Amino acid sequence: MRQLQPNAAGYAVWMHHFDWEYRTPLKAPWYSGLAQGQGISLLLRAYRATGCRAYYEAAQQAFAALLVPVDQGGVIFVDDQDHVWIEEYIVDPPTHILNGAIWASWGVFDYWLATREPLALSLFNQLMVTLEHNLHRYDIGFWSLYEQSGTRLSMLASPFYHQLHIVQLRILATLTGEDIFRDYAQRWEGYARSRINRSVAFGYKFVFKLLYY
Repeated sequence: MRQLQPNAAGYAVWMHHFDWEYRTPLKAPWYSGLAQGQGISLLLRAYRATGCRAYYEAAQQAFAALLVPVDQGGVIFVDDQDHVWIEEYIVDPPTHILNGAIWASWGVFDYWLATREPLALSLFNQLMVTLEHNLHRYDIGFWSLYEQSGTRLSMLASPFYHQLHIVQLRILATLTGEDIFRDYAQRWEGYARSRINRSVAFGYKFVFKLLYY
């Protein structure tokens, strides 16, 4: 909890005290929507295990940043279709990293389970609508994309993250009952089983790294 600190806008966030580069250099200290969601999940589990109220109150403080746009000191981005995203990295333009958005959404879901706050359920539902309307953008026909940076050559997920996407979508299907998550999980599992697709993905990823790293 000691790492939960107010940012320049006064919102409690987990600061990262090292420089990082993801398309745009992030200078320390910086914060992340992914860390925010996972931190909330951890705090609420600690509260449930120990009964220590301080964990619950820290989760409440951290949740506030999930309700605020990135340009106001929070970690959410609302696109021109009114779709709500939690951004893993706070960069402009946003990258919409898929695994990070899903991890963070689970923090929102855990918060709703613990507090039953209508705002948390509303946010979770908005995040699910965003995914339902945008999953097709992460499907390149033979593999899944890691994010949506808008580079000329899209960033393919590594084999690890492709498998992670599949697991995450299966969990979302269980949490929400929405078939679209199960359908994409099955489709992407089919991609992963194909030797041809794996070979194409490897070659694609190799070229991407030559161009952008």
